[in-house]
Amino acid sequence: MTTRLPAGLHRLGDGMVNFYLVEEGQDLTLVDAGLPAHYGQLAALLSRIGRSVRDIRAVLLTHAHLDHVGLAERIRREAGAAVWVHPLDAPALADPRRPDASSRPEGRVSQYLLRRPSALAVPVHLARAGAFRTPPVAGASHLTGGTALDLPGRPQVIEVPGHTPGSVAFRLPALGAILTGDALVTADGLTGRTGPTIVCAAFTHDTAQALASLSSLAALDASLVLPGHGDPHEGNIGETIRLAMLAGAR
Repeated sequence: MTTRLPAGLHRLGDGMVNFYLVEEGQDLTLVDAGLPAHYGQLAALLSRIGRSVRDIRAVLLTHAHLDHVGLAERIRREAGAAVWVHPLDAPALADPRRPDASSRPEGRVSQYLLRRPSALAVPVHLARAGAFRTPPVAGASHLTGGTALDLPGRPQVIEVPGHTPGSVAFRLPALGAILTGDALVTADGLTGRTGPTIVCAAFTHDTAQALASLSSLAALDASLVLPGHGDPHEGNIGETIRLAMLAGAR
């Protein structure tokens, strides 16, 4: 069954990679920025709702991985939109294709491909969608955990380090939703797992910390999780976190 999102909230991407548009009056906020190939989809959605790229006020990044940064610089240039990221992930925006040692993942993609050759679809998909051509982001503002931003949806910033050192989630209080990026997903293409989980070690900097960070989400007033990968997940957030903790690290 397809989850119906609240009015003013739009899911974009291709299921393997998600990003979201928050609409409030004439202003728009983009949460994560997908892959370069997703620009046409974004433009088509904006046209359907009577908006344009120039109406995007801000791009909020849950973290600085390629599949979440793809359109950030293009939108920054075309719309004059501010790009926001946690300061611990900000250095990665200078060259999203080459993360430095301080943010590299624990595991290797090759280890997962040997176990599950069909997982090759993940890097192939990313390559075809332009991930490895993601341009640097020329400038970004810094997010601080515990703050609420004066942007559509009034997003509240929650620090959830582990997937990357500066991973954050955004709670939209009026919509009862949490946009979790890759701190909590419902599909992992490398392992083939579906359901609430953290991302496997091939793409996660510190899996133990990623699991521990889930506690920051467990008590929030929300019933809709919007992940960076996989389908939206409805239900009590505490139960969702319990399931992710039970799944553990892969």
